[in-house]
Amino acid sequence: MKQLSFAPPANLQRWFWVLLAINCLFIIASKWYMQPLATDEIVRFELAKELSVAERIILDWETYGKLNHAIIGIYLDFLFIVLYTTGLSVACIYFGRLSGHEILMRTGKFMTYLLIIAGICDVIENIAMLKSLQGSPTRWSVLLAYDMATTKFSMVILSALYIAICLVFRLLRKIVL
Repeated sequence: MKQLSFAPPANLQRWFWVLLAINCLFIIASKWYMQPLATDEIVRFELAKELSVAERIILDWETYGKLNHAIIGIYLDFLFIVLYTTGLSVACIYFGRLSGHEILMRTGKFMTYLLIIAGICDVIENIAMLKSLQGSPTRWSVLLAYDMATTKFSMVILSALYIAICLVFRLLRKIVL
């Protein structure tokens, strides 16, 4: 199988570790910066699905002074989208190659496209959430955020499962060979 010329194994490994470190640092810094708003509160809003649920969350955030943190958090998420999609894409290609299995290597390339779609879904989700938080939420904006969030989470989970499968193949290859 032809290797990607721009991504020799040593570069992939280096980029994997660099992007993993940057993503971890970004997550830690965001959690610290967003206090008192917790990540699970944002996820709850992303997955509200019903207008009444979203309105209760917004009211709660207004009551406890968390609304501005939520808005800033969503703007910060635009940067995180670039970081996590790039990091997971590199991980998919890297672990696909480590697996030593040709189908998994080809699947790793496919997963990068899937992660680009996940990033686009995340951007649309963020725009819908900002519309709800900065104006008045509508059933359409809440449902759009929900649909985009579930699609994004499904693709991200699928990529994580793919990476785990590649690791299993890598371990089996080391044991057998």
